[in-house]
Amino acid sequence: MAYRHTLGVAASTLALAVTCLAGAAPASAATTTSFSTTVSIAAERSASGLPSAAEIEEAKKDKDSTNAMIARLEASLASSRAELLQAETAAAEAQESLLTAGEERDLRTADAEKAVQQLEYAKQYLEQSQTDLGAIASDIYRNGAGNSTLGILLNSDDSNDLFYKAATIDTLSQQQVQSVNSATEAEALVSAWESYADAAQSAANEAAANYDASASTANSTLAAYQSSIKPEQELRDELISNLAGLKDQEEAEVRKQVEEQEEAERETALQETISAEDAPVIKPSQTGTIQPLAVDAPQELEVDQSTAKPTVKPKPEAQPLDTVDTATPTAAPQPESAPKPQKTETPQAEETQAPAETPKAEETPAPKETPKATQKPKETPKATQKPKETPKATQKPKETPKATQKPKETPKATQKPKETPKATQKPKPKPEKTEAPKQEQDIAPQGGGRSYGAAISWAMKTASDNSKYYVYGANGPSAFDCSSFSQRAFGQSGISLPRTSTQQFFAAPQYVSLNNLRPGDLVFSSSNGGSSFYHVAIYIGNGQVVHARNPNAGISVTPLSWVNNLHSKAARY
Repeated sequence: MAYRHTLGVAASTLALAVTCLAGAAPASAATTTSFSTTVSIAAERSASGLPSAAEIEEAKKDKDSTNAMIARLEASLASSRAELLQAETAAAEAQESLLTAGEERDLRTADAEKAVQQLEYAKQYLEQSQTDLGAIASDIYRNGAGNSTLGILLNSDDSNDLFYKAATIDTLSQQQVQSVNSATEAEALVSAWESYADAAQSAANEAAANYDASASTANSTLAAYQSSIKPEQELRDELISNLAGLKDQEEAEVRKQVEEQEEAERETALQETISAEDAPVIKPSQTGTIQPLAVDAPQELEVDQSTAKPTVKPKPEAQPLDTVDTATPTAAPQPESAPKPQKTETPQAEETQAPAETPKAEETPAPKETPKATQKPKETPKATQKPKETPKATQKPKETPKATQKPKETPKATQKPKETPKATQKPKPKPEKTEAPKQEQDIAPQGGGRSYGAAISWAMKTASDNSKYYVYGANGPSAFDCSSFSQRAFGQSGISLPRTSTQQFFAAPQYVSLNNLRPGDLVFSSSNGGSSFYHVAIYIGNGQVVHARNPNAGISVTPLSWVNNLHSKAARY
């Protein structure tokens, strides 16, 4: 039959894709992150194929033969559906790897470009320092020092006289010493940025090669998936038609029976996943994340525009927390109203002790001896008048207890704020406002207090918009893939998600089992037990999810059981 020949060509295409992709995965580089590039391609269809019309007519003559033929057709339906899902999974996994490879390529390229710029800055910094050293050498020579003085100073040979070097440094001004240190630093920075630039460029080249290989795999798997959709659908229609003929039923009725059977199988698989023993989530260090280069980045430089002629200087490095930061919180509470009475009390304790001791030591002997001393120098009594004013100052602290009576009024002021909480009790509409958002909490109740109402509302609205559709690797505003869809939706609630499905899972702060799902949780698909993920969907409650499914199905709301290869853990942000 011509139809079976068409299916054979499609199967051959899938087999050819498997052969081509067998050697397509690139070797992992030392500085390139190892991403999951394993994809599964639908296997070739069994050689049995479709039954002929004569075989179906012959099977109708005997009940056992009829039942056997029905079982054969149902098995073919299940196999056809599994092959299509397998091709879809392979395409989604390849696209996931492509997204991550693209992120790494962009990051490595930016690192390489930055390293080249920093190397140029380092060379300019070295040139500036060499110019300053030349000026120092000329100055030393003009002042009678030998031409070899600067060379001996900069020579790191242990055989040189360290005392002579120290003496030479003493002859230089502080500014000249700084210029010498800057020249040494500039030479080290040039060397460090040269090494880093080489490493960054090598990593960028490897990342670009990895991206090209991932793109080739993604294109092949996507082509295989798209080419299998129509043949699988045609095969499904013919199998259902044959089943209707064997059962003497209408084709629509048989189709409904097949769909109900498939839904029951999906629900059974979902319950098995939910009841499966929970395994701890182990976040692998090299899955979906971009590892840093083996070479540490040197200190960065920047152009200083504040000078008359722009110069290059090292950027100030980030400073750790100083004692200044720890002192500021102690200084901050001082202006508060509560510590004020403490301040008035502490001077009382200190001042009362101080004048109590001072009159015994200062007032009694000093004024008594001063008049005797004042008779000899007449000018000294003028000085004695000043201490006479000091006891007046001692009387002032006697007035300070009066000031202490004023802070006694401050507690009265503290009683006034007691009335302010009464004012806080008056605005009873506040709890009413908290009761109003209960509708949002019904949409997305979360233990952390976050509301996912805006995220779910946007996702539902987008799913019902016929102008929105699915495209692998798309980022909106009209076309999305699964992870960009969830990323954009969560952004409506002010929650930032990474780009890929794998990153969104491993970046989650909390994980829950599928029997504890709440609206706003993210559920994922994985074909390798959770080492990586290729699909993400947003749970909206009542056993439903909204997600960007695939190019064929688009963006829609489906039962949770329709998420293939559902992982046993969900992510909660």
